[in-house]
Amino acid sequence: MKRCDARSAWFGELFETLRDHPDREEIIAREMGWRRPKNRDEAEELPANQLDEGEQLSDEELDEMMRREDEALEAIPAYSKGGEFSEKLYRRLKKYIEVEDREPDEDFIEAYSNSMLIAVKIAGGHGMGYEDDSLCGNIVCCKRSLAAADKCLEALESLKARRLAPAKTLDPLIAECKEVRRLVEEHIADLRSRVWWE
Repeated sequence: MKRCDARSAWFGELFETLRDHPDREEIIAREMGWRRPKNRDEAEELPANQLDEGEQLSDEELDEMMRREDEALEAIPAYSKGGEFSEKLYRRLKKYIEVEDREPDEDFIEAYSNSMLIAVKIAGGHGMGYEDDSLCGNIVCCKRSLAAADKCLEALESLKARRLAPAKTLDPLIAECKEVRRLVEEHIADLRSRVWWE
């Protein structure tokens, strides 16, 4: 797994550095050691969702494709539970976050902002895809989701230790954050199992 982590980190660095470079894909493929087919005959088979150049989708086809994408994303437990957790955290801590006469404590902001990032980063990874040339980027996004879960959990535990919100409010949120974190770890493990060069 350490080799996979190193390759994922390297992919993430390359992707961030070359984000706007016109030859980004070719440079990343070369640096990662991926062999790209030189022509169509050499390619084994195009993925089912890849369109030929110039092919247009109707509005209905596009709507159907987006619906299927949304369903696939919602089927990832780390994403769906992460989104539910963020909404629940906001509802339960809203009165502490939205205070009129003063700035809210930094740990409330940390807990809420990082709770939102859990699902956002999973969605970002999903959007990158699951093909060989994007799987490492997907893993990098999911590791950022895991880091957000860790920061959220740390902030919630700090709020509890400093008694800035009642334990009866924070304890269920801490337990749910731990569960969401576990789901993100499982998702990362699943993605790592798909890496063919391990």
